[in-house]
Amino acid sequence: MIDARPAGTPNYVLSEGPIWHAATETLVWVDIEAGLVLRGELDECGRVAVTRRTELGEYVGCAIPLDGDRILVALTHSLAIVGADGLVERGSELLPAHQRLNDGSIDPQGRLVVGSLSLSGDANDNVLLRLETTGELTVLDDDLGLSNGLGWSPNGAVFYSTDTAIRTIFRRSYGAETIGAREPFIVFDEGVYPDGLTVDASGRLWVAIWGGHGVRVFDDRGDELAELGVRIPAPHSSSVAFAGPALDQLVITSASRDLDGAERMRWPDAGGLFGARPDARGIPSTPWVKAPLPGLDRDAGAIRR
Repeated sequence: MIDARPAGTPNYVLSEGPIWHAATETLVWVDIEAGLVLRGELDECGRVAVTRRTELGEYVGCAIPLDGDRILVALTHSLAIVGADGLVERGSELLPAHQRLNDGSIDPQGRLVVGSLSLSGDANDNVLLRLETTGELTVLDDDLGLSNGLGWSPNGAVFYSTDTAIRTIFRRSYGAETIGAREPFIVFDEGVYPDGLTVDASGRLWVAIWGGHGVRVFDDRGDELAELGVRIPAPHSSSVAFAGPALDQLVITSASRDLDGAERMRWPDAGGLFGARPDARGIPSTPWVKAPLPGLDRDAGAIRR
């Protein structure tokens, strides 16, 4: 098992969703509960220097860097594009008041896939949505407890999605026009909660474990590769991504929420980012294919099932 090191960032409430933007060679991530979108430079030692901090004043489930220094974001109930000048172009509300948007990623065809979680306790009506290039929304799932980490196999033919509430990562076949039946792939033991994930170039899943002090790694059969696991000096790892020009640096986000005073003293780096160099490389992120945001085009925004 590998020990990750603090990346030198501030400690956030709930840092999440790291993504490497190759065009600018920068790392983008969010602090969900503080409503922040952050951008930083990553050095060879795994340290991250924050270069931009954008406050949006509400939850930010995920942030996808675009060209022109713009960012596609999932806000509390809607999707939006934040311009280089900070101007927010917001779509219509997509969710009921008791839910918010959460983790999201771009599929191999360049479409945004994003899920939801409940703001009012346990639920089994959370959704996983896909924004089509037409601006329509396709509902991929509508029975989730807490939609979380998403990823695709290197060839794009297998889709992995997480329901943290039931401690399960699902898999299904995936294509431009079709999606297969969902089936449990990895089911974690009681008290072990999978959060964000990424897939490496060999098809292995790197899964951040909330309450698990790091990242667990599984092959494409679902067998754990314990020797590749990564520890962080904080209880709650929230997400993980490969970064750097060669995509050979692992970046792990974490949370400081849900820790009491004694735990915060014991884990002073909780909420910050961490870095490691495992023997693995990531998959380049797929650019978003621009689509009308629901509510910003009179002919778009219909949800289809």
